[in-house]
Amino acid sequence: MDKKIVVLVHPGMPYRKTIKYGCVRAREMGAKLTLLAIVSELDGEDQIGMAVHEIAPYATLSRTRENETVDFLERAVQYCLDSNVTVQSRVERGSLEEAIKRIAEEADIKLIVMPTPTRKEHHSSFLHTISQFAHEMLDYDLKCPVVSVVAA
Repeated sequence: MDKKIVVLVHPGMPYRKTIKYGCVRAREMGAKLTLLAIVSELDGEDQIGMAVHEIAPYATLSRTRENETVDFLERAVQYCLDSNVTVQSRVERGSLEEAIKRIAEEADIKLIVMPTPTRKEHHSSFLHTISQFAHEMLDYDLKCPVVSVVAA
């Protein structure tokens, strides 16, 4: 079984330092590098709000979010190829926390690297997720470490 280090990339978040950190750790551990993009899904409350305010049909918005996420992942993969880094890619669906918890359960995943938002326009969900994992790491619920790297 091959060891893997997973690096989270997310539309709008800088990824170069996060990937570089993951690459260095992968070399140290003799692991393969995998880039992960998470297509977040709107919960029922958000869907109702969109319908009430007639913002857009949920299916249209969902496809747009998925396309943006996949396009951003492809840019990150191209960055790796341009930097002579061999990388695999993967797309998960669900909330940030749920997807990372699922991945952390896999036996071949040895480390998860996620970006730390540094600007207001970056997603507050990342800060919430980081604080959740910090708490869970103290409770030893996760099967592998989750490291947060300043993404700026």
